[in-house]
Order: sequence, then structure tokens, then C-alpha cells
Amino acid sequence: MGGLLAGGLVAGCGREPEVRLLLDGLHAPDVLTEQRRIAEPPSLGGNRFLNGWWPWLQEGRLVLSPPTPDAKVRMEVVNLGGDQPRTLLLDLLQEAPGRSVRAWAAGRDLGTFPLTDPVRVTLPGGLPLGRVAIDLELQWGSRGVVAAAVRPARLAGAVRIEGADLVQTGDSLADLVHRVSGGETLVGTFVPPRSPEAGQLFELIVEREPGKPLRRLSWPATDGGEKRIALPVGEAAGFVRVRLLARGKGSAGRWERLGFTGGHGDGTDGSPEPAELVAQTGRLPAAPRLVIVYVMDALRADAVGHLGGRPGISPTYDRLAREGVTFKHHRSVAPNTIPSTKALFTGRAVVTGGDWKLGADEGPTLAERFRDAGYRTGLFSGNIYVSSSFGTDRGFDHVASEVLMDADGAGPHSLNDNAAQAHTAALSWLRTLPKDERAFLYFHTIHPHNPYAPPAPYRQMFTRGIRSSIDGSTETLVDVRKGRLAVSSADRERLRGLYKGSFAFNDAELGRFLRQVRQVTRATAPGEVLVVLTSDHGEELFEHGGVLHGYTLYEEMLDIPLVLWWPGRLRPGVVEEPTDTLDLHATLMDLCGLGEPDGDGRTLLRPSRRDPYIHLAAASSVIGGIYSAQAGPWKLVWAPRFAAQWGMGDGSGRSRDPEYLFNLENDPGERVNLAGEGNLEVAWLRSRLLAWIQRHRPEEPEQKLQPVDAETERRLRALGYGNVR
Repeated sequence: MGGLLAGGLVAGCGREPEVRLLLDGLHAPDVLTEQRRIAEPPSLGGNRFLNGWWPWLQEGRLVLSPPTPDAKVRMEVVNLGGDQPRTLLLDLLQEAPGRSVRAWAAGRDLGTFPLTDPVRVTLPGGLPLGRVAIDLELQWGSRGVVAAAVRPARLAGAVRIEGADLVQTGDSLADLVHRVSGGETLVGTFVPPRSPEAGQLFELIVEREPGKPLRRLSWPATDGGEKRIALPVGEAAGFVRVRLLARGKGSAGRWERLGFTGGHGDGTDGSPEPAELVAQTGRLPAAPRLVIVYVMDALRADAVGHLGGRPGISPTYDRLAREGVTFKHHRSVAPNTIPSTKALFTGRAVVTGGDWKLGADEGPTLAERFRDAGYRTGLFSGNIYVSSSFGTDRGFDHVASEVLMDADGAGPHSLNDNAAQAHTAALSWLRTLPKDERAFLYFHTIHPHNPYAPPAPYRQMFTRGIRSSIDGSTETLVDVRKGRLAVSSADRERLRGLYKGSFAFNDAELGRFLRQVRQVTRATAPGEVLVVLTSDHGEELFEHGGVLHGYTLYEEMLDIPLVLWWPGRLRPGVVEEPTDTLDLHATLMDLCGLGEPDGDGRTLLRPSRRDPYIHLAAASSVIGGIYSAQAGPWKLVWAPRFAAQWGMGDGSGRSRDPEYLFNLENDPGERVNLAGEGNLEVAWLRSRLLAWIQRHRPEEPEQKLQPVDAETERRLRALGYGNVR
């Protein structure tokens, strides 16, 4: 290993190498100090309550309890080294004589301890550096924990970021994790404190596996002047964690411009390139005369026939997929309409405050781009969020307001034929256009979105033989979500069947519409019509106990379909690489000659060199937000929300963990929360998620939902959006 790590620490000045900085704004350092108090959720750092706890209030005081007797709950404490044992103290709401708690620390069984008040759990010395998971299994006679602490604890130091430098003092640890292509060298400079004190110590630790340093470089603060660092980090591609550890009282040391130089890679870090949609002519095709972007609201990918749905449910969708390009791993960036639509229209994700109008400061929209390119633009939306009420009509010449879902359509006798209404309005508009006029049509139909109330025979198509009479009205579904209406397994099956029927109705209507479009526009030449089929988000159908959408970032909410159908211009095929809504925006800009994409997505027409693909999503319409990042098998969700409302879900579907970690390969149903565990890839993913949130967090606190007029409010409630917070 000595040859691998040759170089180490080099004194002197020398020329500063060109580096890929560790503090680049895309990676958030994990800053840790030892503290006595165990912080309540949704705390991110330090000692904290983590997963498995159920919060409730007694006389205004927060109490945390395991949800069931003998349930295992998790805390996380910070350890900055040393062999001294410590004590975890749990302040109980009441004692439980004769009962005990069993404890584990970093997977080590610590034994059982009596449920006295306070409970005293002995934590051994020699625990891993950094975050340490503490699991507890309580024989629950007490009703909950009201406070917890660890003693003794080192005096907390401080870490601050100044541009590309990290300034550190006292007992503290800063972890930075990056993906590398292999062959890189870690470079930078350490500047010791100007007035060092005896006992101060700074260390730099490089890891390729958790807890297994390649080499530990340490020096006392009194050991001379600044030090130049040149440390090879290995030949293999993967992840590197750089740990900066400080001990002892005294003034701050500074880590200047730490980063990687060299390496075998080309900037992609080994991640797959975006798919290339090669035109059959071998060059970028001429822009289509008619562009139809067709969004079916709340359509999950697994409802579509060719993506795993019921055979025969979507013959139109499946035919266009066979004749076009279908994307098997396409995902939304939001679990509800307004932020996902903003993202599609502007190419920029909405991370916070995603509950209000599309503002001029959010950039030009697709409709404005098409209009500037000489297209006539028409909007045919049943969702009030995609209308003049929320500014999402910007750039459209024609807005078919008569298509908006009726505000009285929420009750048990509602009928949802929104797709037919949208098609009628669009055909009428197309007939008014001059021959050969170029046009952009955007559809946003309320299918399979609630109410799950399609016309016959689709209402019965997937519900025959089910022993339930529950209706799929918005009113009923909101009652289910809020826990006001209990549902049986047959009720659940019927609601799923009504959802499928609504999608099947829209698919059949889409087939009829496309046939009529060709007649009305006389578009018969190959390549004249581009059709894009997708969704804004998915739908909960009891997978995690809830219904409807907007309050979770589980896969049923994010996994959506995407098909590009452009006969004679795009070669039919299946794209396996992951894509998202932002990529669709960039690709439409490219396909239709609308100029250079200026958002955050990747055009899928030509491969581009860029950072490894990470799917990022936000439930930004919820105060405090819910955020997720997914790459490879790992998916991380942070759900701080507001006050004591952390977690995912609404009503009966709520899960009260502040943080989630799922391995989607082993656990595609997202049932086992692994938060508090993880490898360097998970630490890297966490740093990317937190940096993304920090870059978009507003300086001013989030404001309450701005008022809307009475008619808009009625239409929102008809779709189940009343009191979305």
C-alpha cells in the first residue's frame, strides 16, 4: 500500500494544480460534532432520533414512542474517536418496572438495560468514527421518550465553508464524498492556525471503504507552516471519502482548495451516457408541422400495457410505443401537477415553494419557444393548475377554458369524460387554422386522475365481479385518504379497477383523436406529426397505505411513461437509460429546433459529457418539503416537512420517519427503511441531495399558499386539492 499512497504531504509552495474541487456546490459536506442532546426529527446532523419513532403530544410536549410493542427504533450518535465508554440516557414519560430495553451500536449487541427513569445504556469505547447507529428494542411498559442525551461529549467545534475552502476548529469532523474514475490524486493545502495551542491536532483520512483508511495523515497545529497535499487515491473507479478531523481547543485551521486532479476518466465518472435518438436520415430531422404533447394526469408507468399494465388496457399507447421510442425508466421530478408542469415547461426543477403561479422570473416556457419559432399554440387542459389561474397558460395563443374539470364534479355521481371534451375543443381549434399552419398542442387530461369515474363501458371494464360498490369520486377518495372512510380489500381492488378504466377510456379516445387529426390537418407525409405521450406524476393506490398523490416520493409517484412517436424521423426502439421530465424539456427544444436548452435537463438526441445521472425530486408544495435522490440501486428521501409533521403520506397513509433509504434492487416495493446504514455511495448520494436543496432554498421563509378566486378554489377542491398543505 505504500507505493499506492506515495507522495502524502509535501512542504513548500509550488504551482497549484488544476483541480476538481471537493467543495464545488454540488456536494454538501457532512459536518459532525459531538453533542449531549439527542435532537428531535427531522435533524440532519449530530445526535438525533432517526427512524421507527411515532410522535405525539402530551400537554404540548413532544413524546416519541415505538409504534408497536417490541418494535425496533433507531437513533444516531456522533463519535469523534477515543476509547472512553459513554452513556446513552433516555428520559421516559413513565417508568416500566420489570421491563427492559435491548440495545445495539453499529451492529454490536450491547445487551439489555432496565426501563428505569432515566434508562442508562452503556455505549462502549472504540465505536466507528462519525455517525453511529443505535438500535433499541423496548419491552414497552412506558408510554414514550420525552428526551435523550449522551454523556460525556466532547466540546463541540465548528466548521464553516468559505468558497472552495473549509475552515475548522475544535472537535469536529467534515466528510466529503466524491465519485472518481480512477487514478486521481487528492491535492490542496492545509494552513494551520495562526496561534496554535498545545494539544490541537488536525487529520486528513482518505477511505475507499467505510472505516478502512487508505492512509491517515495527521499533524499537530504547532508543526510548522502550511502543507501541500498530494495523495493518490487509487486506480479503481468508485467513491472516495475525504475526512477532515480536528481535535482540541484553539484557533481555526484552513483546508484550501481540496480536490482531485488527473485520473483515467473523461469527466463522466463511469456513468452511462444519455440515450441517442438517431434520426433515420443520419442527421437532425426538420421540425415537425404538428407537435402534440399529451399528458395524462396521474398516470403511473405500471398501468400502461407495454410497461407492465393489464394486457389490452392501452392499445393506442402500446402501438405508438412500438412504432416510436419508449423510455422504460422515465421519472417525474414532483408528485403533483403544478411543480411537475413548471419543470416540463421551463426545464427547471421546482425544489421549494412549488405551490403557486408560474412566474416570469422562472424563464421562458415551451409554448413561448414554440410561438417564437412560428407555431400557433393551443392549450387543452382539464386541470385548473394548467390554466390562466396559475400562469401556466403563458405562451399559448388559444386556451380552451371550457375543458377545465367542472367544479361540481367531486360527488359520488360524477362523470369524468375530460379527454373527449379536450379532443373536441382541439379539433375545433385546428379547423380554424390556415392550411399547413404549424401548431403546438398541449393536452393535460384528467385521466386516470380522480374522479375515477369514466363513462360506460369503461367503468365496469375492470371492476366486474368485485364485491364492492365504492365509487371513485374525489369526495370518496379524499375521505379514504383522511381516514374518514374505512375500506376493505374489495374496496381497494374496485378503486384500482376504476383507475384502470379511466386510463383505458382516455387511451381509446386518444386513438380516435389521432385519426381525426390526420383528417383535419391533412398531415399524411412522414414526419409531419410528432406525438409525445407522458404523465406529470403517478398515483398512490394503497401500496404504502394511501391514495391520490402529492405527499410522498415513493416509486408509484415518480415512475411515469414516456413515448416519442415520430414516424420516419426517429428510429423505433427502447431506451433503458434513466431519464426525467427535465430531459424531456431539453429534448423537445432540440427535436423542434427551438434553440439551445437552457434548463437543467439533458437533450436525448446526442450524448453529452456531464456528471453522473442522479434523479432528484421534490414534493415542493408541502411546507418544508420532501426531497429524494436516486442513483443506481439506492434511493434516499429526506422528509422534514414542518414542525412535528415530518414523514411521508397524508391521512391513513402517513409514515413518520424523517429520513428513508431504500435499496431498489433488493426492495423494489420500498418496504425496508435502511436509513442510518449505508456505504460510500449512499454518503455521496446524500451529499448531492442536500447540496441540491441548499442551492434552491429561498433566503426568505416559505410563505403560505397565496389566495385564489372562489371559482379556482372550487375547481381545486373538485380535484382533491383543497387544503393541500
